[in-house]
Amino acid sequence: METGLYQTDPEADNATAASGFRPISITPVLTRVMERIVVKQHIYPALLSLPPTLNFCDQFAFRPTGTTTAVIITMLQTVTNLLSANPYVIVVSLDFSKAFDSVHHCTVLHKISQLDLPDHADN
Repeated sequence: METGLYQTDPEADNATAASGFRPISITPVLTRVMERIVVKQHIYPALLSLPPTLNFCDQFAFRPTGTTTAVIITMLQTVTNLLSANPYVIVVSLDFSKAFDSVHHCTVLHKISQLDLPDHADN
C-alpha cells in the first residue's frame, strides 16, 4: 500500500510502526524521462542520416515508425511477394527478447559511435 513517498513493507510485523515503511524510489521514472529526451533530440535525428557503413533497412526496433504492426505488415508483404513466384515459403521466426544480454557491447558502442551524435549523447 502506497502512502505519499513511502509504501508499507508487507513482510513487516506491524505495518503501522515506523520500521514497516520504506521509501518509494522514483529513479526509474526519471531515467525513462531522460531516455525519451535523449532519443527524441539525438537518436532519431541521427538515424535519419546514416553513414554508408551502417544499414538498418530491416530494423524496426527503436525507430519512430518501428512497431510490431510494421514488422507483421512487412513480413506479410514479403511472404506474399515470394508466394507469387514460388509454390511455398518457409518462415523461421526467432524471439530475441534477451538478445541484448548476450550481444557484444563493444560492437554496439562502436556502431553508435559512427552515428552523428554529440559526444554527451553517446557517452
